[in-house]
Amino acid sequence: MRKIMTRFAILILSVFTVSAGATAATIPLMMKSFPNISPTTIELLMTIPSLGIIVFTPVSNWVADLISVKRTIMTGLVLIFLGGVIPAVTVNFLLIFVSRIILGLGTGLLMSFSQSLIIQLYQGREQQRMLGLSSVFQGLGMFIMTYAAGVLLNSGWQMSYWVYLIVLPIILLVGVYVPKTVGKVTDSNQSEIVTDSKKIDSKIWILALFAFLFNATFALLVVSRNYGTAADASTLLGLMAFAMAAGGFVFMFVQKHWFKFTTAIGLGFATISFLILTISRSLMLSGIGVILVGISVSIFMASMVANINRMTSASQVAFSTSVVMTCANVGTLLSPYFAKTLSNLFGNQEAGFTFEAGLIIFAILFVIATFVGMNYSKLEYKNSSDLSNNMNAQN
Repeated sequence: MRKIMTRFAILILSVFTVSAGATAATIPLMMKSFPNISPTTIELLMTIPSLGIIVFTPVSNWVADLISVKRTIMTGLVLIFLGGVIPAVTVNFLLIFVSRIILGLGTGLLMSFSQSLIIQLYQGREQQRMLGLSSVFQGLGMFIMTYAAGVLLNSGWQMSYWVYLIVLPIILLVGVYVPKTVGKVTDSNQSEIVTDSKKIDSKIWILALFAFLFNATFALLVVSRNYGTAADASTLLGLMAFAMAAGGFVFMFVQKHWFKFTTAIGLGFATISFLILTISRSLMLSGIGVILVGISVSIFMASMVANINRMTSASQVAFSTSVVMTCANVGTLLSPYFAKTLSNLFGNQEAGFTFEAGLIIFAILFVIATFVGMNYSKLEYKNSSDLSNNMNAQN
């Protein structure tokens, strides 16, 4: 029973890596409550947590060295709780703004560990299952928190922020069921743990670049075309959340049978989805495209973590994961500017050009990832042969 609860405690962490956007629906009402604050500044409340995430995701590894991984995770959860509920109890806009930064800092502290702990604690088929379930939890968690915030919104925008009360039982769950020694790497090469744990292999930077381009490209979806109302856009985003959950199960199957091409398959889904969105003129066809996007997100991001495990040493997994996750969040934050740069570069300001450019980018990344899959053994970490043999035996 304890092992099951430990797995659940680790998996539930992935929900809070995407919780910052759960209250996005409060923005219109907040604009009415703060008429003296510019709409742009109020909208910044939904994106400002990304800055905290970007800064504190890599910093989390140094914090963990000082106070342990478990305490770092619990500190992150406490900050998410405080940053989440403060808007529910105050109408001081400056305090609300600061609370959103605190929320981002907390998310950054636990983001990389939500994935790296799976890599460090589980091996083989169980690791594949846990990575897939992490995507399932993330997708369903994002949908449930967003839906709950929407229901609470009927009683006023401040009520929506009480959705972060869900963090309290999770803090207790982590405190009771996650071992104190979690995150400590015991490797045969002890000197490597001391000297190389913060070293980043060149292959990890390539993964980070892929993560940046992927997030920067997929982040602008529904709003780029005028085929529906705000309600239609909300429906499509809800579909994507469920698709992300389904993508976790797809990842488990793909990783089991074609692990070398998992990233390429994720990018293949993304390419097809953007092809559909490029030609779509109906909500139904767009829904299919968005579903494929959700599946691609789950497969791609889970494959990034799996690749880190196979391309670097055990002692480097946590920091390498934080670097890749940070670059992915930078891509999300800069996605509007990324799209604008592409539009200016090619002299095309039409809204649909976002999907056309995204289609080309994903197609290029798909070809590169396929080539990498064909030569995957050359990229694996030299001391991970035992893991490779285990994986091949399962396949």
